Amino acid sequence: MESRNKGNDSQLSIEERRLRLDEKRLMLDNSFARKWLPTLVTLMVGLIAGMFSYVQHLNSLQATERARIDSAKATDQAQIEEQAKAEREWGLKVIEMYFSKREMFDLTKNSEQAALNLRVLAAVAPTAVQGVLNAERSRIPPPGGAADSKRLESLAAVAGVQNALASARQSRQSPASSFKPSDFTVYVQYPESGQDTAVKTQRLLVNLGYSVPGIEHVEKAPSRLQVRYYRPEQRSYAGKLATELGKELNLPAGPDNAIVVKSTKELPSGILEVWLPERANLIETPDVRIKIN
Repeated sequence: MESRNKGNDSQLSIEERRLRLDEKRLMLDNSFARKWLPTLVTLMVGLIAGMFSYVQHLNSLQATERARIDSAKATDQAQIEEQAKAEREWGLKVIEMYFSKREMFDLTKNSEQAALNLRVLAAVAPTAVQGVLNAERSRIPPPGGAADSKRLESLAAVAGVQNALASARQSRQSPASSFKPSDFTVYVQYPESGQDTAVKTQRLLVNLGYSVPGIEHVEKAPSRLQVRYYRPEQRSYAGKLATELGKELNLPAGPDNAIVVKSTKELPSGILEVWLPERANLIETPDVRIKIN
């Protein structure tokens, strides 16, 4: 009887253990890790694959954009080099024509035809044309002479060529630069007994970097120092030069000593006139406008 009870207890114990194992297995089967881990792993694999694909797509887009930019830069560089080569070739031709047939560019004798020739060539060889223009501009007589009407025609021709050069440079997107002394030719006019001051003025201007062809005696001088300019954009620059000359020459001067020269024709840039005053009339109020026909 006792052995039978022991057998029943042993069998019951085995059943209990089996039941407990089944409960644990059921709990494991229903656990979060067992139930959702495969799904999460699948989602993570998909997400990683998607991110990798997106990164590859971004890299591909960036590589395409870099290639496009590099290609555009190479094209622009090739165009710049080709344009520079063409300008050099045309520049050599312009210089050759200038030395062999200078009459084609003579702004003092045939200003209209010379200006037309230079305007046409400015589109293909602006640097060379600027050099020719500077050389021809220096040949124009100073103000105050007997041939002022002829001089005015030459100045108008210079202005037309300058406009053509400005258009050519703008089309090439060259940055505009501010005025500097080397951009100007300055004519110095002095009254009777004012030659010493004129020589000193010329020396000062040359030291500052201006081109000063010479000094010119005039019969009628203004009441005080004047720096005459031709273009509206040169007003402040001329005023600063007048102030600086006034200090160096011990003459009363300021920005209002900059006088614009008015004309019925367009006048060029790059020319200034310094008119020295009569020593006995330094304080009188100057005219504020000079008019030439």
